[in-house]
Amino acid sequence: MLADAVRNALGGRGKRARPLLAMLSAEHFGGQPLAALDFGCALEMVHTASLILDDLPCMDDAAMRRGQPTLHRRFGEDAAVLSAVALLNQAYGVIAEDDGLDAQTRLMLTGIVSRAVGFGGLVAGQIRDLRDPPALRDEASLTSLNHQKTGVLFVAALEGGAVIAGGDAAARASARLFADRLGFAFQLWDDLQDSTSTLEIMGKDALQDEGRVTFVTLWGLERTRATISAVIEEALAALGDRDCPLAAYALSLMPHA
Repeated sequence: MLADAVRNALGGRGKRARPLLAMLSAEHFGGQPLAALDFGCALEMVHTASLILDDLPCMDDAAMRRGQPTLHRRFGEDAAVLSAVALLNQAYGVIAEDDGLDAQTRLMLTGIVSRAVGFGGLVAGQIRDLRDPPALRDEASLTSLNHQKTGVLFVAALEGGAVIAGGDAAARASARLFADRLGFAFQLWDDLQDSTSTLEIMGKDALQDEGRVTFVTLWGLERTRATISAVIEEALAALGDRDCPLAAYALSLMPHA
């Protein structure tokens, strides 16, 4: 059953954005995109694990994900939790066993992913999203929360790609800044979709943020849309090339933003 649940979670409809960003980042910074394929797959495992956990009844209690019932509704909460644990551990194994990369690069990538997941990343973002009182949801705290919920894996993908390409400190800094701005814009766009779109279009539950303070409730729809455009411009400026494949793909993640 565990293998079926994991296969079902990984094979569902999804953008596979993080693997593609990692590969495009490797290419952008002078490397081969296929060199980042295993790393990108590891990031997809981490991302999928985080979605499985976020959807659990004790967290967001979601019914739909990627166009089908959430994993715990199909396989049970026990299988869902264990699938997430298995995926997280397998992700580190994929990086460790990538014989296309030297040991130092694999070690750096492991550190990047660990920081994205742990106390300053996805886990911290989810507990804050569940437990932070409305009084703490001002612009500054929401910005840091959005970074932990979404930005950290974008940063991992982009910085990891730069590392795989052999990029220097300046390249890695550019990748991180681009990813930070892209992640912020993407989370704003996702919040906007949650407020205005439908299950049929998104493939997941709409109005999941109802009752929570988000930038949409704080700013309203128009200011949120305007901010998305402004942040995208900041991301492109950090990258320094708005016509490259990496920029084009990043923009495609937020249609009609």
